[in-house]
Amino acid sequence: MRDISIPTISLQSLDSSAHRTVSVQTVGRALEQSGFFIVTDHGISAGQIADCYRVAETFFSLPEETKRIYRRPETNGQRGFTEFGREHAKDSEQADLKEFFQIGREDGNSLPANTWPSEVPEFRETIGRLYRQLEGIGIKLLGACSEHLGLEPEFLPRLTKGSDSILRVIHYPPIEEADNSAARAAAHQDINFITLLIQATEGGLELQTPDGDWVPIDAKPNQLIVDSCDMMANLTNGRFRSTMHRVVNPPELVKRRLSMPFFMHPTKDTDLTPLPACIERTNGQADYPSWTAGEFLAKRLEEIGLG
Repeated sequence: MRDISIPTISLQSLDSSAHRTVSVQTVGRALEQSGFFIVTDHGISAGQIADCYRVAETFFSLPEETKRIYRRPETNGQRGFTEFGREHAKDSEQADLKEFFQIGREDGNSLPANTWPSEVPEFRETIGRLYRQLEGIGIKLLGACSEHLGLEPEFLPRLTKGSDSILRVIHYPPIEEADNSAARAAAHQDINFITLLIQATEGGLELQTPDGDWVPIDAKPNQLIVDSCDMMANLTNGRFRSTMHRVVNPPELVKRRLSMPFFMHPTKDTDLTPLPACIERTNGQADYPSWTAGEFLAKRLEEIGLG
């Protein structure tokens, strides 16, 4: 399996009049070609990330009956704990080999308030802080995406203001031999606008190239992996790619894996009808449907077993 070269930008370059134009171009071309790019100098320290994984591992090591206290089925898995084997990829009947805990914004939205595990007192402060930092980074990156599309820099960030973006803390437990026919995360595309992914505790992430090959891509300690997702592809009429990716099982099945993707969503009333400028720059006709982000999300949650 060969490596793939993913473009890299420094987040700080977006605040520099001397470097912003080049970085905006790098981001836009990456999302048009592979759907992925890498961000450095994002301001989240390796020590902070280690703290996040430490509290996450503490939670996932709790007894199953304790973790289930934090299930919130009325939110369709968008808050609290989702048990092992519940979620599956779209168009797949095989459940992924993972469990996870999700939080959203604290300052009010259409979903119930976050639930926080009392058995892990540091969880709220540690994971909540990471949420706020990733949201701020995402807003900057969406500004760059807007510019590349020929829009005002605030166009895409404005669509996410007050939205229910999600930080998902995922645990992939050691794999039993009987489970080896399933994957940690089967091939899928993300639902939202963009996803920001801090380095996981183990490798396994692969993306599919336009020619169908699967190649590994893993963030290093000073990096974020960013990809554009299905809602973004819909809005841009496919100009920004939503790329298939997966998490494969490790050679050593006894190794657990933790990861923390941040799914940046537009507000539920956002109209995802392909933008006229993007229609003009693609093939001259709308290849994606007209619907709201809320309608899109509800359909996809049902398709992956959370609706």
